Amino acid sequence: MLKTDEEIKELLLAIKQAVSADSINLFTPYQNGFILKCSTEEKGDIIVTGKGVIAECLKTKQTFYSGEIDENISEIGYIKNNKVSSIFAAPVMDGSALTGVLTADSSTCNAFSESVRNTVQMFTRHIARIMERERIYPKLKRDYDGLKKLNEESSKLVSSLNINVIAEKMCEGAEKIASSHAFFFVASGKQFDLIHHTAKLSAISHQLSALDLKGAFINIAVENRHPIYMADMKDYRASVLPFGSENIRSIFVIPLIYENKLLGLFVMSSEKADFLDAFQMELLKVMCNQAAASIANAKLHAEIEKLAAVDGLTGLFNHRVFQEKLSEELKKLNRYSEPTSLLLTDIDFFKKINDTYGHPAGDLVLKGVSKIIRETIRDIDVPARYGGEEFTAILPRTDGKGAKNIAERLRKAAMDKAFDIGHISPIGPVRVTLSIGIAVSPSDAKTKEELIEKADQALYYAKHNGRNRSVLWSEIKG
Repeated sequence: MLKTDEEIKELLLAIKQAVSADSINLFTPYQNGFILKCSTEEKGDIIVTGKGVIAECLKTKQTFYSGEIDENISEIGYIKNNKVSSIFAAPVMDGSALTGVLTADSSTCNAFSESVRNTVQMFTRHIARIMERERIYPKLKRDYDGLKKLNEESSKLVSSLNINVIAEKMCEGAEKIASSHAFFFVASGKQFDLIHHTAKLSAISHQLSALDLKGAFINIAVENRHPIYMADMKDYRASVLPFGSENIRSIFVIPLIYENKLLGLFVMSSEKADFLDAFQMELLKVMCNQAAASIANAKLHAEIEKLAAVDGLTGLFNHRVFQEKLSEELKKLNRYSEPTSLLLTDIDFFKKINDTYGHPAGDLVLKGVSKIIRETIRDIDVPARYGGEEFTAILPRTDGKGAKNIAERLRKAAMDKAFDIGHISPIGPVRVTLSIGIAVSPSDAKTKEELIEKADQALYYAKHNGRNRSVLWSEIKG
């Protein structure tokens, strides 16, 4: 705790006793005059009148001593109950800056000898150090509080691998450092997506993705790859943001760069001029550096997850993820009454393609069939490579009839497609057909294992009864 007033009061009492003064007083500059900061006397005993000796001392930074003061004691700058016959005034200096005036007075004429005055002047240096601490303490506390916030908010940024969460935490943390509006843009090619903001502007409620920053002020930071702070944009006539941005008076733009790659843009704006100081800007820069690193980590994590979840050849989910997705979908049956269907698909005579044209040709066919599956099924459906030339698709909220319709569309689309295998085939494009087995939960099976088994049985039936057909397990269960 900083208790400078108590410390100064104790020092003034010590001076009073050391030099046998009636009162010791400390005055400090205030506006165009001065005020009483501390005194050895009771509150109200010293009344500031202004001007006089103290004002002159503040102006000239010179000591003043008078051993005999006439009746007009107001000329010293204050009045008190007791008569003042002697007064000594010494400037309190912090380097070359004057921070106050220390006075010693007495009702006795010529009360203060030169040695006594030197003693009082010596004490001004102690007072100056106390007042310096008082002046520095708020800045130190502000810096400490700022660094504490930086530590707390930065730790939140590294705790998530979700870009949307990172953006939200960054905006929240920045608002604690400087109250204003925050915008978090993520680069998407040459355009930007606004993924989080704290503004309440109706103009930005519609188009938040694929934003072109060209023509907007914030694009300067993108082109220069350096932070930009505009303290007053009152006379700036061009667009500030890529959408409606009325009432922006000052703005701070920080490009989010990691390993020389631009990942996004962080913007803070205010309706007030010059809303940030240098310290706040440095804190925001450090936070943005952490946010950029966190975004890079999140993207890397997403890429690794994708590699672990996706079949490298076809781009569909792999067998492991298929099993997980099917388990998740069947769990939903406990909460919802709608059925889930499963398609199990096999490319007819695929081995003959590999044997005739080689595995590169087979790979091209597998890629082509996987593309047809993606384009034919719905957005809510989950396609996957089951293994080899077998594919599967989970069809949520779909009964047997709906699943049969999707399977038939898929089968016909594959049958109509000619797969160009380029120079590999001397006879031109290759055509294939599909056999598809269908099972429905809960009508055909209640567990995951049973559902896969029933779809496999239906597929087996389709392949051994002419191929190029889709079969529901319920059609063959008899």
